[in-house]
Amino acid sequence: MNMWRTGSKIMEGKLKLRISLYGIISAVSYVYLIMTTDPGISIFLFFVLQLAALVYILKDKRETLNFKGLMLMIPILVISLNRFISANRMLEDTNYLAIIFLYSAMFLLLSDRLKLRKLNISEFIKVIANIFKPFTNFKVPIKWAEERAKNKEKNILVKRILIGIGISIPSVMFLTIMLSSADMIFYRGFVSINNWFAELIDFFFIYKTAIGVFVGLYLFGHLFSVFDCVDANGFKNINKLASKKINGDIIVINIFLVSILAIYTLFMAIQFKYLFSSGEIPYGLNYSEYARRGFFELVFLSVLNIIIILLITNLLKDKIYFEKSKSAVVSKMFLIYLCLITGVLLVSSFYRMSLYDSAYGFTRLRILVYIFLIFEAIGLLATIVYIIKYNFNIFVVYALVILMFYMTLNIVRIDEIVAERNIDMYFAGQTESLDIDYLMSLSADAVPQIMRLLDKDVEIITRNSARIYIEKVKKLYSDSDCNWRSLNLPAENIERLLSENKDKIEMNY
Repeated sequence: MNMWRTGSKIMEGKLKLRISLYGIISAVSYVYLIMTTDPGISIFLFFVLQLAALVYILKDKRETLNFKGLMLMIPILVISLNRFISANRMLEDTNYLAIIFLYSAMFLLLSDRLKLRKLNISEFIKVIANIFKPFTNFKVPIKWAEERAKNKEKNILVKRILIGIGISIPSVMFLTIMLSSADMIFYRGFVSINNWFAELIDFFFIYKTAIGVFVGLYLFGHLFSVFDCVDANGFKNINKLASKKINGDIIVINIFLVSILAIYTLFMAIQFKYLFSSGEIPYGLNYSEYARRGFFELVFLSVLNIIIILLITNLLKDKIYFEKSKSAVVSKMFLIYLCLITGVLLVSSFYRMSLYDSAYGFTRLRILVYIFLIFEAIGLLATIVYIIKYNFNIFVVYALVILMFYMTLNIVRIDEIVAERNIDMYFAGQTESLDIDYLMSLSADAVPQIMRLLDKDVEIITRNSARIYIEKVKKLYSDSDCNWRSLNLPAENIERLLSENKDKIEMNY
């Protein structure tokens, strides 16, 4: 692959201009679209602009780049839709982390330094390490500027001036603080000057500009790394560390598997006798209490089992796939049996959860568990294939499953589902009372469902609680200084519902 050296003249001027333009576009668009009051659709538009800019900049480099790396913009765009289609801010912080991780993977794929077909632990570590790589390229624009300037004496003068300013600013700030504390007249005079200065300069604008410049330099650094041949040979220590093979003792591992499988087999027998067949429960326990407990523990054990299976399969890889001795075949059968037991744990978890929410309704956590169990089941099926089939890249499948799971969380309006389920149960008489306090803690996604509680047939305490919640949401949206960048589908729907149900909301009970 044809690469260019850092800051050297080998990199063509046109490419330098395009990479610099990408950094500038990123900085300006981040300030305008992301750092606005309550961004909504603007987040999605920012990443659409990112995709368009990258396609334009990289289109002439298809022969030297892995252009398929841009496919990772699809999950990024899906995640960015969360603030447009939902009012729930539960995933706001994790979305930033997820997008940073996906950006790192995307730029590694573009430069062909990440091999999806050979995905393993070292590749994941490489993606994490690459998150910090752009910081080393922050100095590149300065080097390019120096290369363009012909007057070296002028460059030295500019450097000296910048150094002087850099030393002076903290010194002036320190002296001002000390002198202000020593003399009240000086302090009051400084405060009046400072107020005038604050009116003259919008400090928040300076803050946004600084963040925008940082983002622009960060994304510039990522794109520059794509064409940096020095970086193409990096991560050698990571690859060496991950390539070291650790072989397990097949006797020790088989003894371990037999012991845990014996306990799990006993547990499975109890599940089929008492849980799934609704048999008579011993020890004075009733069926509802027995069935509605333990799903979180079982979910944890199911995840732990998958980790154990992957670890043992990796330790015995040579023996299972190549030697195929009797002990290795037994190990393989044990692992498949552990997969089947894990499947029973998933079914038991799902069944217990369904019994629990049929009595108490949904919560955010219970919805998350349901979604997680579905995707874990898909991962478990892939794990069985991994045990049976040699060279099946389980890490690629797991990466796709995790990505699909996270994208699902971003496009499913969990709060609305929770409110709808619980209120349906309340109206159907399936529950003795409605946990209105919990519903009032949900985001504005729940408003269309909570609006149903304003009906005259609903008990007065619940009606008043619903009205208080809706008034709070109404005030929240009326006080917010929104513009087209804050466009949010639930917000638009809420405004319509508030207008249609104005009489119900304003009625005093």
